[in-house]
Amino acid sequence: MKEMIQSWIEIILPSLSAKAPELLMFTLSIVIYGVLIFHFYRFVAKRDVFGFNIDRFKRGTESFGAKVFNKFLGLLKYGIVFPFFVFIWFAGFSLMLFFMAAEKTGVSEILIIGVAFVAAIRIASYYDDDLSKDMAKLIPFAFLGIALVDLSFFDRTRIISRIDSIPLFITEIATFFVFIVLLEWALRILLSVKFLFLGVNKKEIVKEELKEQIEEMVDEE
Repeated sequence: MKEMIQSWIEIILPSLSAKAPELLMFTLSIVIYGVLIFHFYRFVAKRDVFGFNIDRFKRGTESFGAKVFNKFLGLLKYGIVFPFFVFIWFAGFSLMLFFMAAEKTGVSEILIIGVAFVAAIRIASYYDDDLSKDMAKLIPFAFLGIALVDLSFFDRTRIISRIDSIPLFITEIATFFVFIVLLEWALRILLSVKFLFLGVNKKEIVKEELKEQIEEMVDEE
């Protein structure tokens, strides 16, 4: 028995020492990608990307000056900062689709799919956070799944060709960009109208605050 164990050790250890660096690198790559995607899809799927709190907003609108300040702050956030977020989301999903899409799929079609996916996630975020998160993780983890079982889809020539052709679609990209920004503004307006005419459900406030606290605790860990 002792000789058998010793023989197994003599066989396994050289193989392990040879494969360990590759296994470790592969494992760390998957973990790092998973962590990045975890934060990315939660960021895309979050309805109030600026940490908007309904209860604080209502208390802050008592005076005229506070109302003006809140309007200005909202314009600043969703007119200047938010478009930058849109660019990150659109670029991230489009890049993944560049790798995943079939060779016959054109750049224009990929861009349309990318912007439609971002728009769908943003609409879903105003309906239910869990739904928007499930949608937002679909492409990133599908990308990971394909990469794990078929590395041949990383066709460098095809990807470079698609990226090089992006300048030809600048006008189309700008149109998509404006579309998502206007869509978000429309969703924010509809949300404000809902709060104005229907009021704010206290359960919804508590739920929002609990979610924010849980997310902060997760991020800290």
